[in-house]
Amino acid sequence: MTCGLVQRVRATFLGLSSYYEEDYANYYERPGTEAFHFKRYQQLVGWMKDHVNENFAFSTVLDVGCGQGWAMDAMSASFPNIDIYGIEPSKFNATIARKKGHKVYLGKIEDLEIDKKFDLIYSNNVLQHVNDPVAFLTSIKELTSENGVIIITCPDGSRPNIELLFSDHNYSFLPGNLIKMSGAAFEKVIWDASKEDPSLPPAQLILLSNNSKYTKPELKISDFPQPEIEKSAIEKIEYLDMLKKLNDHLMTNIQGSGEVYNFGASFWTSVLAAYCTDYWNNVEACIVDNKDAAKEFMGKKIIALNDIKELENALIVLGTSPATHEFLSQKMNGINVIRWDAFFKY
Repeated sequence: MTCGLVQRVRATFLGLSSYYEEDYANYYERPGTEAFHFKRYQQLVGWMKDHVNENFAFSTVLDVGCGQGWAMDAMSASFPNIDIYGIEPSKFNATIARKKGHKVYLGKIEDLEIDKKFDLIYSNNVLQHVNDPVAFLTSIKELTSENGVIIITCPDGSRPNIELLFSDHNYSFLPGNLIKMSGAAFEKVIWDASKEDPSLPPAQLILLSNNSKYTKPELKISDFPQPEIEKSAIEKIEYLDMLKKLNDHLMTNIQGSGEVYNFGASFWTSVLAAYCTDYWNNVEACIVDNKDAAKEFMGKKIIALNDIKELENALIVLGTSPATHEFLSQKMNGINVIRWDAFFKY
């Protein structure tokens, strides 16, 4: 309550188990994941490119937490002459990235012995998962070349969002938390916020370097938001309390209806399944536009929208990002659709 950092304390960090090595791959096996992550990592790489200016020449690159290699794909396409490596704890994800032709170290960066230095090291949406953020950043710094650059992206804790609902997120960082944690060790510190986009959770980027030739200006205190700590805490509590209201809202709207279907099988659907359990117990199946190889999600079978014959008698609850509800409700005109975008923005 004095610094604004949110840390999970009432449950064991999943990173202390074999979760990331053995089980995390399931996160990537949702319907439509390939297209979703392709677009997502294209945007992330474009954002990073905005901060790697023309006079910074880099040839060796390391992706820490590379998953199945989506960001490595995008980086290789944008910078075809780089020598890029990845680090990934999940055996399943590392195998897929390697099949694409990427060079991947299997394990966590804190546990690996790597005898190379890298000009550019980036890590997208990993910092909030790790057990010890300072040790994680220290490990990255040790692998950075003398004039190298580090780019870290993670959720922006100054804008309450869906990150608070993920059980494998151990921390929620305010911009000031990131800067205090890393700024003392680097001459150049640059911070940036993602653009306001309700379809994507708010994120932040921090660039760290001791490269004296890197010409972008270093961070000034006025360059990043300074939220009131107490107000920020209250906003987070209100965001979490909204889940109870959402469960009640959904139950009220499906009461006495026939078959209930959840539209979508995304991370928003997983949030409904985990936190709105009364509602989820009444769901017959998850509906998707285009069915792929996935047969079930969160214990519910997956069916294509066109496979429901009695649409006029069905009740469809939108289990997608609130930003899509207006469009989807219009698209499904004539079908009984329940939306809940009044509860959450992100």
